[in-house]
Amino acid sequence: MRVAIEEGLEDVRQAIEDAGWEAIDLEDAALDEVDAVICTGMDDDLLGDETTTTEVPVISADGLSADEVVRRLSESQLA
Repeated sequence: MRVAIEEGLEDVRQAIEDAGWEAIDLEDAALDEVDAVICTGMDDDLLGDETTTTEVPVISADGLSADEVVRRLSESQLA
């Protein structure tokens, strides 16, 4: 699995790599070439608009431990 990760989530990046997945920087990623996106949640739309421009799962790491993010990623791959 190839996962794009927003800057500032080094602990999540390490946990994803420890799980055996490839972690790449979100700003360098072509969204049509990744299996999931992990963001900090800092850029959430203030009006509550959750429209995304990608078909892959987008997981907000806000309030989650690195292990919880990995768990959600695993669950998204099973769905």
